[in-house]
Amino acid sequence: MQNLDSLTLKFFFEENANFFIGGVIQKIQMPSRKEIIFYIRNLGENRKLYINIDPKYPHICFIEDKNDYLVKIPNKPPMFCMQLRKHLEGAKIIDAQIVPYERIIEFHFNVYDEFGILASSILAVELMGKYSNIILYNKKTGLIIGSCHNVSSDKSSVREIYGGIKYIMPPKQNKLDILKTSYSTFLENKNDINKNFYYFTKPFVEFLTNKTKNDVELFEILQNAVFSPNLIKEFWGHKEENFNSIIYNYYSKIVTNDIIENKKLELTKILNSKIKKENKILEEKINDEKFERYKKTGDLILQYIYLIKEGDTKIALENLEIELDPKLKPSENAQKYYKLYSKLKSAKMVYEKRKEDAKNKKEYLENILFTVENADKIVELNEIEDEIDEFILLKPKKEKKKEKIQVQSIEYKGYKMLLGKNNKQNDYLIRKLSNPEDIWLHAYNSPSSHLIIKQDEKEITNEILLYAAKIVKENSPMKNSNKASIIYTKRKFLKRPPNTPNGYVTYREEKEIVI
Repeated sequence: MQNLDSLTLKFFFEENANFFIGGVIQKIQMPSRKEIIFYIRNLGENRKLYINIDPKYPHICFIEDKNDYLVKIPNKPPMFCMQLRKHLEGAKIIDAQIVPYERIIEFHFNVYDEFGILASSILAVELMGKYSNIILYNKKTGLIIGSCHNVSSDKSSVREIYGGIKYIMPPKQNKLDILKTSYSTFLENKNDINKNFYYFTKPFVEFLTNKTKNDVELFEILQNAVFSPNLIKEFWGHKEENFNSIIYNYYSKIVTNDIIENKKLELTKILNSKIKKENKILEEKINDEKFERYKKTGDLILQYIYLIKEGDTKIALENLEIELDPKLKPSENAQKYYKLYSKLKSAKMVYEKRKEDAKNKKEYLENILFTVENADKIVELNEIEDEIDEFILLKPKKEKKKEKIQVQSIEYKGYKMLLGKNNKQNDYLIRKLSNPEDIWLHAYNSPSSHLIIKQDEKEITNEILLYAAKIVKENSPMKNSNKASIIYTKRKFLKRPPNTPNGYVTYREEKEIVI
């Protein structure tokens, strides 16, 4: 993975400096403790500036995709987000600059405080690998107002960062500026260019070295690279794009994949824990021998009641020694054993019902687990997380903006097919997007996506059914199996029983396709 180097950051800043200066901060959000979004308006447009200080991929860019790769915004923002909102919402960026040679951008603000006094503050965005941070400090006093994460003397003996102390710049690097270096000095330091000169990372030096034939050409191309954006664009593999697109497109894929994997691990852990609990119930056993023995004992007492006298404490009947209560009549002793039998019979019925419920719940959990494993978009995982919160963890339902549910649309030879990737989508597909005569497909006795073939007054041929069945197989645990059974029926033959979770249906009039 490539790191955001100081040269790329320099060109990104130069490309967007006109938008930064004069921009007004309209809204601030923190999806996590390492991410901040500033909603900025300037030059007649609104843009979302995204800053990520995760040590794995620190970067800054404007979000380009409306369906961006960010996780859900938490209901309770971090403390630093509250500080930023207090000091910067409504503030105007009066100046912005990049610190020479460093991966640091500073934004200067003027804003009136609660007492009507004009206060100047600086937001320092430091994108320096594991030392990345976002720090807000007072321009006049130099005192830190707050930071994304504090650094105490226990964590660093070089530079402390927390509210109330003076902000100091990171220690300067002892490097040379290639533009202020003679050729002879360059030759003395050319063996470790990335360590001896500002701006250049080892991969970029290797890239430029491969484009040159000798030291003279290398020296010239290094100097040219500092003020020529085309070379660094070529290095990133996107010569025609602007630097914001280069940064956004590169890191959005990495961040998205990381978020997806972490979310999958989190949800899988919850589901496996619940499946384990249901398995314990299914493994429980009831003592049927004891259960039947009570009934047999009652029967024997009544059968041989003439042999039992009041006050007997035990009797042997048909090789079975029976304990008797001397205070009870023989018939009452029989009734005592029948009551024990009846009690155990009721317990067995409860036990069998509990096992049946556990079996159904396990199947439901395994179905959700499959949808987690099969998900490839954050929005799909967020929908699954909502379902887990509501139906499994039984969390109170949150009031939130109604979001449009997206299902995958597939076109094949003039036919339209709709594919649900999780229970929320499956339920929406069946309730809202399908008609009674549409064809519904699902894996037989296995979790899978639901698929609808839209019936547009055309005959649905075997070829179309087979194509649709293959899609269902690919979206089921049987995708790597040599053989899979897919069932299909008309949408009108589906029924969702009351009090069942999303995506659960019963069906009739089904037919089977074996792939």
